[in-house]
Amino acid sequence: MIPSFSQCRPISNYADIKDCLANPPEWVNRVLPLKKRSSFVIRNNPEDCHCQEDSFNPGSRIDSRTVPKTLVCHDYKGGYQADSYIPFEGQEDKTLVTDGYPFYNWSQIDYFIYFSHHFITIPPLAWVNAGHRNGVKVLGTIITENNEGIKICDEEIFSSSTEMREFVYQLTEIQRTFGFDGWLLNFENKVKNPGLLISFVDILTRKTHEQDSENVVIWYDSVTKNGELKWQNQLNSENRCFFDCCDAIFLNYTWTEATLIKSVEAAGARRFDVFVGIDVFGRGMFGGGMFNTYKATKLARKHDLSIAIFAPGWTHETLEKNLQSTAFHRFLNRDDAFWASLWPYLYTHPINDFFETDFHIGLDYNFYNMYIQKPQISRILYPENLKTIPKYQQIESLNYCACLSRSFFETKNVCLISTDNFEDAPEGMFAHRIFVCDIKLSGKIGLYIVTKRLTNNDNTRVKIILRTSLNSGALRLVKLLDEPNASPTNNVTLLEVNPLKDHEIQYNVTLNNIAKRYMKWLNNPRYTGSVLLSMYEFSTTSCDLLDVAATIENGTSIYLLDIGLIQLN
Repeated sequence: MIPSFSQCRPISNYADIKDCLANPPEWVNRVLPLKKRSSFVIRNNPEDCHCQEDSFNPGSRIDSRTVPKTLVCHDYKGGYQADSYIPFEGQEDKTLVTDGYPFYNWSQIDYFIYFSHHFITIPPLAWVNAGHRNGVKVLGTIITENNEGIKICDEEIFSSSTEMREFVYQLTEIQRTFGFDGWLLNFENKVKNPGLLISFVDILTRKTHEQDSENVVIWYDSVTKNGELKWQNQLNSENRCFFDCCDAIFLNYTWTEATLIKSVEAAGARRFDVFVGIDVFGRGMFGGGMFNTYKATKLARKHDLSIAIFAPGWTHETLEKNLQSTAFHRFLNRDDAFWASLWPYLYTHPINDFFETDFHIGLDYNFYNMYIQKPQISRILYPENLKTIPKYQQIESLNYCACLSRSFFETKNVCLISTDNFEDAPEGMFAHRIFVCDIKLSGKIGLYIVTKRLTNNDNTRVKIILRTSLNSGALRLVKLLDEPNASPTNNVTLLEVNPLKDHEIQYNVTLNNIAKRYMKWLNNPRYTGSVLLSMYEFSTTSCDLLDVAATIENGTSIYLLDIGLIQLN
């Protein structure tokens, strides 16, 4: 049954702004605050998915201010599709629609722009909250186009300095009311008064920063300093005036390596504020886009420039829908292949808070719901069926290890951890890095993990390994054992933790309530002996959790269904 819902809508006409601000929808009170991110990132390395257990060390951390950024510009079927539906409060877990495009690789990006061809694009609540839960800034879009755009610019918003300043005020109020984090400015028509346009960018950026110093205004490479619609495909003297007034420039898509080099020279110390436009549909793009999008990404990163990935929903929008029963599988296969091809040129933001996840991406076999999306593994999972991807042999990052790959259980996606493709690998000796973290641990900590063996008859188990850094600076390994050890080690180098027994779980209210969630599987005769729940409790002095890994014991493959790290009282 479809629950009652409201819907997020854009502002299509200048005259509608005042009414929108005077009568905002009730859901603006449900916008989540932007979560603070860790100050560092990890440079992605396709070969860093596993290592010998004894060599499990934290990856090198880099100050996030010293690397190029990644922006995703959502452009899925013109916007405001199923993602615009807003369930009434308390019904966020109910099914609204059966299909839609989810983005879930939040750890790999810095900004998310919701894009449409309406005058003022207000990001839907589902996207704002999904981005904010992951520390990603979500931006709206201001766009004017064609003859209608000329009329809006010349007769309304830039008809005078007074009208321009009023428009600035209205935009800052819209952003404050709807709780998102800035604007993409996309004027794709001639402007009669370019001086007012330049002042508009300057004043809007100042007012946006006054509202919150972390807010962002980005200029799209379109109109020049003289008010002409003339895409430059680079940063130069024609658009420099706009770049100087705001936080970044989003370059048009028909650039060449020569114009990238010129942009680097023009930007100087601000080269990370130059976002190279990359159209996944491949319209006029270097490399042709689609599954060749990595070629443009690689070239932009060669010159240490940021990237703006436009319309990554291509993986879903162009999916053959006739075979609906396999659509979920085929979408994730395409999406994993696409993002895995880009992964070597991106940076991973660590998880920096306690978490519980079943890896739901906002889409499964039965429904689409971004409100129940959960944290993902800190790398792109290897595609389930690589042979369906055109020319996959030519994509370097798809020819690396498949030890962490996409798989499925019941109606949802899961992670398959496997050493089947390892040559001459001893069982139980490899740590598979599943989360990169920056989490402060102190006191009593709980961790649980739900796994599924490939068959009911095998004896495969999983050991979880935490690499921590004590406040003293010493590195400590915490091993959550798959089987009890009568004399577990507890020193600076190593802490071994035994799994809790059933009666110990029952006496812990928090863990017992969590365990009840999984009775539907644990008590199901179909999964007897194959679905396993392991729970742990340990105490620690103050330390930083840097990485989480899984080691397979007594087998070669196992499904990771759920995992949670929680603070216990």
